Amino acid sequence: HAVDADLATLYTREHGKVRAEAEFEFLTAPVLPQILGGMADAALAPVLIEPPAAYPRLQREPYGVAALVLPFNWPIAVTMMKLSSALVTGNTVVAKVPPSVPLALLDFGAVLAAGLPPGVLNFVAGPGADISRALVTHPGIDVISLTGGVATGKAVMAAAAERLTPVLLELGGNDAAIITPDLPITDALADQLFAATYTTAGQVCMAVKRLYCPRDRVGELADALLARCEREVIGDGLAPETTLGPMHTAAGRDRLASLLTSAAVSGATVRTGGHLREEDASSEGYFVLPTVVTDVPVDAGLVTEEQFGPALPIISYDGVAEAVAAANATDFGLTASVWTSDSELGDRVASQLVAGTVSINAHGMAAQDPRLPFGGVGVSGIGRELGPDGLLAFTQPRSFIRRPTPA
Repeated sequence: HAVDADLATLYTREHGKVRAEAEFEFLTAPVLPQILGGMADAALAPVLIEPPAAYPRLQREPYGVAALVLPFNWPIAVTMMKLSSALVTGNTVVAKVPPSVPLALLDFGAVLAAGLPPGVLNFVAGPGADISRALVTHPGIDVISLTGGVATGKAVMAAAAERLTPVLLELGGNDAAIITPDLPITDALADQLFAATYTTAGQVCMAVKRLYCPRDRVGELADALLARCEREVIGDGLAPETTLGPMHTAAGRDRLASLLTSAAVSGATVRTGGHLREEDASSEGYFVLPTVVTDVPVDAGLVTEEQFGPALPIISYDGVAEAVAAANATDFGLTASVWTSDSELGDRVASQLVAGTVSINAHGMAAQDPRLPFGGVGVSGIGRELGPDGLLAFTQPRSFIRRPTPA
């Protein structure tokens, strides 16, 4: 369970996330195999339709070889999420390493593979889409599991259609969080919302992407979040004082800058908090200060698209029903949340939010439970990971029937 210091340093250097977050990701790696392994017997047990007879019987069996296509943002954690389910259910694996953050994952994968029979776990790496296409169209691949963006998911699904290979897709999110009128705006709330929004510089599929707030409290909430942002030190993830690293790519930074500029031109108020380390000010790193945006038009790209960076639009509403309708007005549906001190209201709003995971007074990674399935609706994906459903996703059912011997 110990984290190799050189491996954590390598991961931070090639990814950008702060070292403490890199270490956390490695330390949590053993958790998923333990939890999912403990659920496997019950999830995979043969189902006897008329117990205690041996027939008719439904039996779950592995697909065979699973192709795992991994993202750049949390590649260690996502590898363990997919790998645990695939291996526990009896599959072998070929994992495609994200081209922009390959080294730490390959070293980590070598450690994992050394503890398994030869050929059970394999990693491939390289730039461009050709390798991914060769993998997902290979006749030896029996099921594909991808975490990535919507465009990549569509491309993989189209390629898999050539051989009708089953796909499991965990794609993007434009996740909404609703603050109800009864909830006090406190420092504790700001802390939780900050973590749910800005972790990994906002490059998390399940992060809060849109925050809905009663119209007369938008200013108060924005000020509280900005005060929390002011405590951040942005810079080199290996520097001990850094609390928020850079964005992973120049393209991601530039796209976010374009969304913020467009919002400002449309009349939005864009404010930033925190400060950049002096040592990094002239480094040309992909640094973005945590940003809060108010007065943003509801049709702005910052609201309608997944920004995937450290910027949060706060959108006003006049009634809770209006907030729910606005939260659901998207093609995405990965996660959503409602924040309230009224448990009855929280249950009612949660039941109306359309997303694969809906939480009350929590969001993002703090709201996840690996015993439950995770995945999205709409363009946020197909299928589920984790929990019993995630285990079964790497299996296919076989039905066994027995009739009397012909006379």
